[in-house]
Amino acid sequence: MKDIIAVVLAAGQGTRMGSEEKKLPKVMFELAGRPIVRHNLDNLKNAGVSDIVVVVGYEKEKVINYFGDEVEYAEQFERLGTGHAVAMAKENVKDKAKWLLVCYGDMPLFQPATIKKLIEEVEEKQPTVGMLTVNFDDPEFWAYGRIVRSEDGDIEKIVEQKDCSPEELKIKECNPSFFIFENNWFWENIVKLSTANAQKEYYLTDMIGLATDQKKKIIGMPVGEEWEALGINNPDQLKEAEEILKKISNS
Repeated sequence: MKDIIAVVLAAGQGTRMGSEEKKLPKVMFELAGRPIVRHNLDNLKNAGVSDIVVVVGYEKEKVINYFGDEVEYAEQFERLGTGHAVAMAKENVKDKAKWLLVCYGDMPLFQPATIKKLIEEVEEKQPTVGMLTVNFDDPEFWAYGRIVRSEDGDIEKIVEQKDCSPEELKIKECNPSFFIFENNWFWENIVKLSTANAQKEYYLTDMIGLATDQKKKIIGMPVGEEWEALGINNPDQLKEAEEILKKISNS
């Protein structure tokens, strides 16, 4: 059995990017001359993750034609949330590795050193869930889910911004959506997700609460740099990511 296998979520349309006009899924928009998701896969591979499954959906042929047999594919036919998207890769990844890494195809800036460090932390501490974290001065602007911790400082759950209470909205520690799960545990528990939330979707982030309820070990590791947590949802964020990549290449 392999040590780790990755699922990259790339099924979204990206209407704010102008995907309908260009007939292009969000992850295939160009960032520094290459598709956004190309950066994700390169960073994973440079961190030592070679087995990758890409979950496709909108204009799937654009992704499949670009990557060919470089990766495996799973298809999300209906947009029922991030938890549902990962579930579509079950046949590709269940029982095929000890660890299941899950990340989003529109978040291309996680650096190989950060990814590798999280993998090493997970291998050393053997949690049920390992995840990256990020602290923002203005978390509402970023609109990421908030990481709720216990009085002892342990991660208890992630609450999406639309579901946050006024107190939870003040939390600055956020979820940049990069996880490593114990693979067998993940598939035993993903069936427990529900759509009882503001979006009426199956949230991947609810897996954290399930692990807490079962008193499983969860570890969080801060990203190396805040900008690694940048997601791309509109043209302005795409430009910002371009500027970051220019600075990295010039440093």
